[in-house]
Amino acid sequence: MAEGTLTFKEALEVAINEEIKAYNLYTGLRKKVKNSATQAMLTELAHQELGHRKLLEEVVRAERYDQLGENVPAESQGIADFLVVDDIGDTATPQEVMIFAIKAEVKAYNFYHDFTKYFKGTALEALFQSLAAEEQRHKTRLEDEYETHFMRDN
Repeated sequence: MAEGTLTFKEALEVAINEEIKAYNLYTGLRKKVKNSATQAMLTELAHQELGHRKLLEEVVRAERYDQLGENVPAESQGIADFLVVDDIGDTATPQEVMIFAIKAEVKAYNFYHDFTKYFKGTALEALFQSLAAEEQRHKTRLEDEYETHFMRDN
């Protein structure tokens, strides 16, 4: 992207399209796996991505660019740094799906973080900082769930 090639609205539309891709990823995976608990988890993740999309669409509609990224936890536990799952097959376990989802949220964070750098010094910088923070919050929530369900003390 050349600097200044996206308008504010176009940048938000790119973000909305990324949320649509995430929703489609989770709904596609839900159809692919057979485990009912994994399907339920993917349904919830898809629902959350749909919520992100609706929030972004409302921001565009109402021109309320200051309502994103509130109540973001201070720090992730860094669990994502140690997890590895590159793809999900039809026999994926809930743990593998959770790892994949965490990694997808890391990618979403990186996407918005890169946009923050691209729009540094413009009105878009703060918006993309807020979106990156929202994805960080989502990743942190997933990591907390992962720790609760898969890293219990025996």
